[in-house]
Amino acid sequence: MISTKFTIKKAPNKDGKHSIILVLIKDRRNTSMATSYTCDYETWSFETHSLKISKNAKEMKRINEINNFINRTNQKIEDFIREKRRFNEDFTIAEISHEIKAETLSKATAIDYLKFHQEIMEEFLLADKIGTAKVYKETLSSIKKFCGKSYLRFQDLNFTFLEKHDAFLRSNGGSDSGISFKMRTIKAVFNKAIKREIISDKTYPFNKYKTSALKKEAKKEYLTTEELDRLIKEDFSKNQELQFAKDMYLFSFYCRGINFIDILKLANTNLYDDRLVYVRTKTGVVLDFKLTDDPRKLIETYKLRSYNSFLFPLLLKEELTTEQIKNRSHKLLGQINPALKKIMEVLQINKNITFYTARHSFATFLKFKHLPIDVISEMLGHKDIKATISYLNKLPNKQLDQIIDDVFANWRNTEVSETI
Repeated sequence: MISTKFTIKKAPNKDGKHSIILVLIKDRRNTSMATSYTCDYETWSFETHSLKISKNAKEMKRINEINNFINRTNQKIEDFIREKRRFNEDFTIAEISHEIKAETLSKATAIDYLKFHQEIMEEFLLADKIGTAKVYKETLSSIKKFCGKSYLRFQDLNFTFLEKHDAFLRSNGGSDSGISFKMRTIKAVFNKAIKREIISDKTYPFNKYKTSALKKEAKKEYLTTEELDRLIKEDFSKNQELQFAKDMYLFSFYCRGINFIDILKLANTNLYDDRLVYVRTKTGVVLDFKLTDDPRKLIETYKLRSYNSFLFPLLLKEELTTEQIKNRSHKLLGQINPALKKIMEVLQINKNITFYTARHSFATFLKFKHLPIDVISEMLGHKDIKATISYLNKLPNKQLDQIIDDVFANWRNTEVSETI
């Protein structure tokens, strides 16, 4: 299935006009292509995907020019698709883009790195990938703040530019992980521009500037089974804030490391015959598993205080946008994580435990039970087993010592047996 339409950008340009763009969607993948045309918001028809007719003869000349351009482009797309289907050939969005770009679409806006970066960010917003869009927005803001320009060619973002930008970020308190995020985002923008044939791969600066040098193996905190037992047994009922943080952490652990944003969205429809069934927001993977007594009791407790059909009293109403849910999740985690820090102080556990580490704790717990990584990966709802490996901590020294002791003990027993 493929969908194509002309529309306008939500945000106006500096002159108050809205850029006209072409949006292509195929197999749930989408891209947008900039044109050299702009218009006023009120002159655009979202029903016909073209400019509205005007009684002003002078305006009609330009309106006809733009609408003719739109019709020619749509016709070219239809011809391309018809030809592919005639020979029963599949095609990609990139092929359509390449087919129509040279003849009908202006490359003027694509040459500007800042505008292209903005377009990619808006594509993620259209796809409801709010978190990714936010990273792109923060990265774009840091580039603009660093260079102080409103126009930046791809060629300008060379090795020297990246090194100086790196130094700029560090001088403003940037960490390796934060800088790595921003640099990898710039790298992703370059890769998209190359794939869409907007720039040549000769302008690619990341052959010299290595983002891998910024990556450091982060310590994956988790709670051991002994520490989890202490958390479960400790009573925080006199402090609702701490009790709530404890319950949410344990619910995530009991439910295969479920992410907090997915807990927010759990409703009665996700329960079926003592099973929890939901679609993981981050990966789109469906998880379906039997609820044990502990998470079932937590659901029963909080459902009494909940709103509407939600299992937990976290979202105040059902009709919320993706961005509103994301903001609500961020706000609640801002309360849960400090509470978990206080809980660790009470339990005298010297670890930086946040809600997200419940997922690490679950993955590590399974690893120490010697479950295969592919099984753990499926339980976590990962699409790629590499993502699972990143959750699994190195075995603690005491456990390694025990393994060596067992190996030598078995070796000695075998040696005695063979001698006999």
